[in-house]
Amino acid sequence: MDESKISIKISGWIDVHKEEILSDLKKAVEIPSVSEPDSGAEPYGHACREVLDCMLDAAEGYGFETKNYHYHVGGVFFNRLAASSRRIGIWSHLDVVPAGDNWSFPPFTLTEKDGFLIGRGVQDNKCAAVGVLHAFRCINELFPKLHYEYALYMGCSEENTMDDVKFFAGRYEQPDLSLVADCGFPVCYGEKGIIDVCFTSERALPDYLLEFSAGTASNTIPDAASITLRLNENNISTITAQGVSAHVIAPERGKNAISLLLESLKADGMVSGDEDWFDFLMKISADGYGKAAGIACSDEVSGALTGTATRAEILNGALNICANYRYPIFDGIAVKEDNTLSDGSRLLDSLEALAGAHGFSMKVVKNSKPSYYEPDSTAVTTLTDAFNRITGLETRAYTMSGGSYARQLKNAVAFGMSMPGKSIYKEYEGDPRGDYHQANESLNIMEYLKAIEIYIQCILELDKQEI
Repeated sequence: MDESKISIKISGWIDVHKEEILSDLKKAVEIPSVSEPDSGAEPYGHACREVLDCMLDAAEGYGFETKNYHYHVGGVFFNRLAASSRRIGIWSHLDVVPAGDNWSFPPFTLTEKDGFLIGRGVQDNKCAAVGVLHAFRCINELFPKLHYEYALYMGCSEENTMDDVKFFAGRYEQPDLSLVADCGFPVCYGEKGIIDVCFTSERALPDYLLEFSAGTASNTIPDAASITLRLNENNISTITAQGVSAHVIAPERGKNAISLLLESLKADGMVSGDEDWFDFLMKISADGYGKAAGIACSDEVSGALTGTATRAEILNGALNICANYRYPIFDGIAVKEDNTLSDGSRLLDSLEALAGAHGFSMKVVKNSKPSYYEPDSTAVTTLTDAFNRITGLETRAYTMSGGSYARQLKNAVAFGMSMPGKSIYKEYEGDPRGDYHQANESLNIMEYLKAIEIYIQCILELDKQEI
């Protein structure tokens, strides 16, 4: 059967089953499955247990074999009697970030408006779990004789600690190839390393420095900062600065309020710029690429290091500063001969030396090491070529600064389900909401159904190859 006839059959099946797909997504979105490891309901809270039960019950209702890995991960299995003993796993997650504020719609109700679905988790990442489940249904009905065994894995704590996939990887056999459906099409074959570090002043702060406050999230450039100074015996003043918030992976989109505040203080002669606490904080907040801190680096594969100071406060007489960095996969050198990945040690050594020279100690909160899969591999080239052929686009496999399950699994790449140039629901021109992790999180219905069709065709194409 030629590709055009296959596409017609698949799109016809999706059209017939559209309401079932959207109904399953609605049920999942209506469960407020924020991972809560400390809730008392192990491992990640009542809502995460409920949403996993919901999806496994749906899969069983469609005739699939399932397995519950102690509520860390759920599995749905297809083509168990495959000719090959090798398994391809497709990964998604059912937990979501907290709803937050500034919604125009109930965050845990699936709202349909202007061709969009709106609700927390509708895009990240419940659409993938539901979409791949129905991709399996379509293949099972229309193209049942595949070469490999397939499994849909659904985690319950990706947004929190990724302890769900770590639990699985430490106790169960991993798939021979894993596709993580938690990024944009086509294929992400590499992810930068991610470091969270905190610094604490070890020397006494000057008497005039009373309070400092900036930032709320470790991975977000702060849009507000304030400092309280004792100018003289009878004069205490609080000075604020307004910046522009952005994720640390895109520092060019933001303006760090910490740096703006320090520059203002120095320009007005309120603080001397040669004091240790001031100089250190300025160096690690002045830009989003580590230039002022002397840690800038890049490689040909994943680009430049990004990151900056994201939070600061005075607590118990000490200045505490947190910073988040995304470091290159190959530690600043594109080492294609042996593909030795960076472990972040060079960056950490440089940061610790800089901190120590200014009277600060350093604590490593997290070092999530990079992931990399050969871009010329059969899996990457097959999926990229198939995606381009199906869509008529000319995309290329890429690397990213974000983190997915791929960095916790062997032989893993991220693949879909967001379309290039995806549509986002906007209530008005310039509305900053509507994307994943934002208020009014949205998913374009037609693009979603197309993504499911793409996944089906790419599975069929991948099944022909030797992995």
